[in-house]
Amino acid sequence: MEIFMKDLTVFVNSSDSYADLWPVFFDLFKMNWPDYDGVIYLNTEQKSYRHEGLNIICTQVGRLSSFGRVFRAGLDMVATDNVLFFMIDYIFMGRVDAGRLRRYYEYFLSGHYDSLCLASSPYYRMVSVADNRELSCVLSPSRDMFSFQAAYWKREALRNIVLPNENPWTAEWYGTKRANKMNLRLLALSENVESPIPYHLSGCLQKGKWREEAVEYLHDIGYNVDFERRGYAPPSVARGLKTRCRQKWTFVRCGLMGSYWDLMRRSLRG
Repeated sequence: MEIFMKDLTVFVNSSDSYADLWPVFFDLFKMNWPDYDGVIYLNTEQKSYRHEGLNIICTQVGRLSSFGRVFRAGLDMVATDNVLFFMIDYIFMGRVDAGRLRRYYEYFLSGHYDSLCLASSPYYRMVSVADNRELSCVLSPSRDMFSFQAAYWKREALRNIVLPNENPWTAEWYGTKRANKMNLRLLALSENVESPIPYHLSGCLQKGKWREEAVEYLHDIGYNVDFERRGYAPPSVARGLKTRCRQKWTFVRCGLMGSYWDLMRRSLRG
């Protein structure tokens, strides 16, 4: 295993409904990071998957009732204190810079940070760290304090920031509020610094359908995918009133199921 991967596990979050994406993700993983020879945990429910040349362990946590429960159950199976985290639909779209990944991980460890985001996000309170211009410290409170972008994480911090009742969208929204109350110690790439792992920040899918950017990339490299199986995402359009109301109710319902009360308890403790 590469030296910088000591005490670190690659954790790829997924579910069985994304099984058709597993060969694509790991083909591109192997293509763009050929020297990686460590363990990869793939978070699954009941299905298993193998890929030539990669040491993949499927968590097979079982059919649980929510994204948050599956997410936490998978992380509970990881033995290391730290994880390099990916979502399954963030396919690699270029060569991985393993040298920079190693340097960033060493900085993450030496500074005892909770997370180091490997993508540029619209944080509005950032301070450059004195000895590494490629990285900045995100000050709390800040918007997008938590997201499912590729990142180094302390495993326990990542587990605690997502509640069992949450889905990916509510987890990011409530997770940001939770992270600010937790005073999450977060590093991120400085402005205009390219990620050592090239990928599209919105992922390759939109509501389960292929994004144009991913389709073009896969065509360009000659990778064959049955795009018709999932279909193509339509151009982005303004959300109608009905859609906005439905989405608002999703967040309210999630809050009533536990996310509101968790924030209130944290406020009282603070």
